[in-house]
Amino acid sequence: MQKLNTLTKIKSLYPEITAAEKEIADFILNKPEEIYRLTIKDIASRTNVSLPTVFRFARRLGFEGFKDFKVALIRDIGLGLYFSPEGISAESTEGVTASVFENEIASLKETHANIDYQAVDKAVEAILQADRLLFLAVSSSIPIALDFNWKFSLAGFNCFQNPDLFTQEMVSKTSRKKDVALGISFSGETREVVRCMENAQKNGTTTICVTSFINSPITRYSDIKLFTAPVKTIYQKIDLPSRIAQIAILDVVYVSAVRKDSQKLSRNISKAEEALLSHRIKK
Repeated sequence: MQKLNTLTKIKSLYPEITAAEKEIADFILNKPEEIYRLTIKDIASRTNVSLPTVFRFARRLGFEGFKDFKVALIRDIGLGLYFSPEGISAESTEGVTASVFENEIASLKETHANIDYQAVDKAVEAILQADRLLFLAVSSSIPIALDFNWKFSLAGFNCFQNPDLFTQEMVSKTSRKKDVALGISFSGETREVVRCMENAQKNGTTTICVTSFINSPITRYSDIKLFTAPVKTIYQKIDLPSRIAQIAILDVVYVSAVRKDSQKLSRNISKAEEALLSHRIKK
């Protein structure tokens, strides 16, 4: 299991835990600062679950027991790894604006605090050695895939992205060992993207996923896994702040790749920029 801070780990595992464990998770995510003074009996009482359920919850997160879980959570809070975005306030435009920015900033900070730098380095190396980059995504992830298809194309990479699901599936089935497939899915459960990643991996293609849930189906078919932190409102299927975090972590990969081969790739970007400038209206 990837090394995540305790609250992020709870949110990342939330879809697969039991209903009783969700009661514990909801309580801790809403009031993590109260953990200082609560015992395992207090948690069980506050959430109306049994003591063994609280113990199993701690074990599911990778801890020996509740005591180890509590120590880790207190440590993370003390290190400033506690990010608590609130729900959207609809009382005024100013309130909505503040809430949206706070949620997106919190998502970026939490993702930054949990980045697996070895995974990022592996992704960069795989991309630099690839003959072709395949961007696989559906629904709200398509704009992100299109954005990075555009960025990497400007840098001179051979890229594929097509919003048509059947085209993505055909390309994934005919992918080659020197290709790299990047699957983007917040939930990691989107059937079409998971199937394309499975197809690509079967062909020996290096697969990279960008998702928010560490045990989601897409991770089974991903050689390299990049995770964004879901915000507290992960219970919705489309997590808008996580889209910003997905863009940020892919920007890290993109900029790192350009820096690794700066002379060649920067020259390609400059040529592309010159071509784009020729289309601007002269003042």
